[in-house]
Amino acid sequence: MSVFFYIVTFLYPFPKPYMKTQIIILLLSSLSLICCKTTGEHKADARLREAISGDWEEIIEGDDLPVPFFISPEGMSIYSDSIEFYTGFYKDDETTGKRTSRHLTNFVPYKTNEGNIIIKDPISGKWRAKWKFIGKKNDTLQLAVNDSTIVRYRKILNKPDILSDFDQIIYSSSGCYGTCPIIDISVSKQGSILFQGEGYAKPLGFYSGRIDAGMKDYIFDKFRRANPLRLKDYYAANHTDDESLTTTFIQSGKIVKTIHDYGKKATNELIWAYVPISTVHDHIKLDSLPPDQPYYPKLRYFAFEKNGRLLELEKSESFFLWTELIKSKHTNKTFKPRYKVSFTGNYAYWGPDPNKKAYQHSIKSISTDGQFFTFEFSDRQPATTYDLGYNFVDRNFKPADFRRRSD
Repeated sequence: MSVFFYIVTFLYPFPKPYMKTQIIILLLSSLSLICCKTTGEHKADARLREAISGDWEEIIEGDDLPVPFFISPEGMSIYSDSIEFYTGFYKDDETTGKRTSRHLTNFVPYKTNEGNIIIKDPISGKWRAKWKFIGKKNDTLQLAVNDSTIVRYRKILNKPDILSDFDQIIYSSSGCYGTCPIIDISVSKQGSILFQGEGYAKPLGFYSGRIDAGMKDYIFDKFRRANPLRLKDYYAANHTDDESLTTTFIQSGKIVKTIHDYGKKATNELIWAYVPISTVHDHIKLDSLPPDQPYYPKLRYFAFEKNGRLLELEKSESFFLWTELIKSKHTNKTFKPRYKVSFTGNYAYWGPDPNKKAYQHSIKSISTDGQFFTFEFSDRQPATTYDLGYNFVDRNFKPADFRRRSD
């Protein structure tokens, strides 16, 4: 409107013979100015997008910076038209009467304007300014959150993967002194999902499902980037009341690594890998499974006991055993038990049973030789025996993994 206003204003004093020529000249001049401005803005935006593209992690200044235990390290991948925020976006869901959250996405579209980086917030659905570009020097990116706060990011240099493939990844969370979700999730390389919502999660109970190849590859790639075989077996924060996250990696049907992470003190890459696997149930259709087929302990984990020595499974290892049992055959074959299966408590969670869903049957005892597992119930006959087809204990553990009960 402003361009045409000035054209009319400029032409008003001129007599009619000159009007046609002047209109053409002014229109061409105005269009030229507009095109030059638009082209310049496009070039500036393109340069900005090129400067900020890549994989980035936030630089935290000082080793003793007090950070609340529930804050996850920020990382992101910036592409030409979208940004992947590794920690994701969540929306609170209180429809169950308990505080839970639903994962929305990790990816959001963005646009640039005069050095501003503007994202489309998946929670509100509105565009909002996220950062002002300050500059990039070598592999360090500087962005302003506001007039007084500047955040710095270093470029992530991908390390070579040392584990070519996994058959299955199992992720478990224990809960905390609060409303942290208590869940178990198994993802196979074929894309099959087994899920248990045990507390402060939606849905509650046992479920199966499938994910497409793209989602499966995304989950597995996140863990490959973390290089789990190079990581320690145990990480722990020096505060209390937090959750324990355990992840078990299966290759050729065998446990090759289990990582116990209390308080999210593992590497940034591993913490970022937790997000897509721990939220996969928010994005797929799930089919309900019977609660006692096979039996799985609530707020407790499987343990193998022999001659006063105990092999305690991590939560993710317990769920891995359950995923093996659920696909094994029922049998009437007799066997000589080598181990008594007992239970250890979920000591990271101190509170009432958040599920409050009764078992279908009351367990009496579980005996096994490592391959055959017999479950006896006090209110049901006969017992149920499962045949794994291999010895679970011998394949996945060593005699040194057993400890004395008094230790």
